Amino acid sequence: MKIIETNSVPNEEYSALEQRADYIPAADLISETAPDSEIFRSVLRALLAPSLKTIVGPRGCGKTHMMRYAWITCLNDQTKPFAVYVSFNKYYRLEPLLVSRASPPDEFHAWSLGLVILATYGSLDFIGKGNSDVPQLETTFGLQKSKLESLIAALERNQPLSPEEVVLSRLITVTKVQQLLEAASSIAGRKRTVLLLDDAALTLTPAYLIELLDVVRALKTSTIAPKASVYPGTTEYSPRFHTGQDSTDVFVWTSVEAEEYATSMDQIARCRFLDFDQLPREIIEIFRFAAFGIPRAYLTMLQAFKENPSKYTQSKVNQVIEAHLSARLAEFRSLSTKVPKLAHLLSTGEQILNGMVKAIKDSNVNRDIVQLTVGVPKEDLTPIVHRMFQLLIEAGLIFDAKEVKHGTPERIYRRFIPHGAALLNNRALTSNDAGGTLKSTVEAIHARRAKHPIRKKLEKYVDVPSALGELDFALPPCPRCGEKRVNETQKFCVNCGTQLVAVSTFDACMNVQIEKVPGLTEFQIRQMKNDLPQLQTIRDYLAMQNPVAELLTVYGFGRRRSTRIADVLLSFVDDFLS
Repeated sequence: MKIIETNSVPNEEYSALEQRADYIPAADLISETAPDSEIFRSVLRALLAPSLKTIVGPRGCGKTHMMRYAWITCLNDQTKPFAVYVSFNKYYRLEPLLVSRASPPDEFHAWSLGLVILATYGSLDFIGKGNSDVPQLETTFGLQKSKLESLIAALERNQPLSPEEVVLSRLITVTKVQQLLEAASSIAGRKRTVLLLDDAALTLTPAYLIELLDVVRALKTSTIAPKASVYPGTTEYSPRFHTGQDSTDVFVWTSVEAEEYATSMDQIARCRFLDFDQLPREIIEIFRFAAFGIPRAYLTMLQAFKENPSKYTQSKVNQVIEAHLSARLAEFRSLSTKVPKLAHLLSTGEQILNGMVKAIKDSNVNRDIVQLTVGVPKEDLTPIVHRMFQLLIEAGLIFDAKEVKHGTPERIYRRFIPHGAALLNNRALTSNDAGGTLKSTVEAIHARRAKHPIRKKLEKYVDVPSALGELDFALPPCPRCGEKRVNETQKFCVNCGTQLVAVSTFDACMNVQIEKVPGLTEFQIRQMKNDLPQLQTIRDYLAMQNPVAELLTVYGFGRRRSTRIADVLLSFVDDFLS
């Protein structure tokens, strides 16, 4: 269990379990993994298979953890393929190149393929071949590690490339990377390579996403098998990349109704919390259900419960679940800032979620059989409505329980389960129990399920039924006359001719007010306003040459607290633009 501790202050808790697999050292990842669950084994088999796979799932479901686990186990086992793990989570730093450079796709190719080359050198270094064989590869292919690092740094900082870096960027081709991977695999004594491409869903820069998926498809050979992790909702595939033909989807998310759900989630928690089995069983049952199949959420809630100062168990549980649900909804709503065109889909999607929770609550009044599932007629799921549901799935707010047929003539319904925390927060499982006690909640979680889902037209779940018929992408209007845009690629207003500026996710993030960043306390915000009035936005923070030193000038801020605030702000940027 990884604990990060900083100075404690009144009404603040700074102990935090490290749930993100990105930050867990490789040496600890294996011991903190529960590999015996069926979902884990099936995904691991897909990651090691000699074919192109897209690993699909919402944030926090374990895609990164599984990829890094596969990478480490491959390199430690001579009988497994050679593995290369690459993360593209800093792709947003290249977004400004789309408007400032003449050939952004070429520079993006150099960046993405450069990362693959550096990761290949890193895998060889991991198995002890770094000092002897990597220099030989650098010489053979003319791709020096230090020069690649300088090129990537220059691209991520939007700096002009030197003549030497321009030449290097043109040397990096798909063919050369394939040849290098083949050579590295041979050095490692392996017959084939699995290329684990994490955070490949470049959802905030569709132009780059299309380019990357083309690169992924091009890298595939009989001995090189790329695996790309993507999201179910915001990932827009290239016209040349066809899931089902070029790749096979592997869904990484366990339903709360799955037989192995409790065992799998508890195995994960037991690896991270040494005192897990000492926690009250009712608490474990409730948080496991509220986590809704997302391991990171389960760990976060267990940690929050342990740190909550309240003396009353019921109150602590309610506070933790409410805070978790609020955070999930805030993350879902934030997509409208990151991808403005999705604003209408997001607002209507939240209405759908609330309507489903209410329908389940109404259905569970005075019943011994608990209803969890809502059925939507398949004909209601038009392409734009389907996209809306995919966004809800990506945020982990509803689970797709697939299709079912009912009635004569047969009608096909798509079944969905709303988020467990939303059901618990609204007491939708225990409608006949005004108090919603821990005991009655656990009994409802384990109660026999209704045979059939709630079956209603989709329009029954929204406040204004016509909203579904009007559902469409939201594009920013002309800043001069307010005329609506026709499409995303439109350059000039059709009404007044004003040049239209593309909406930048990067700029939207930079303009976020510091006081709006989640994770900062009222005390911290107040002190920063008083002593650092120039620190207004994320842009202001990133412009500081030494942010921690600046924070140390604030009254009441020591080094640990300043470091903690810096971590919160940088994590916000990473999460916003990931």
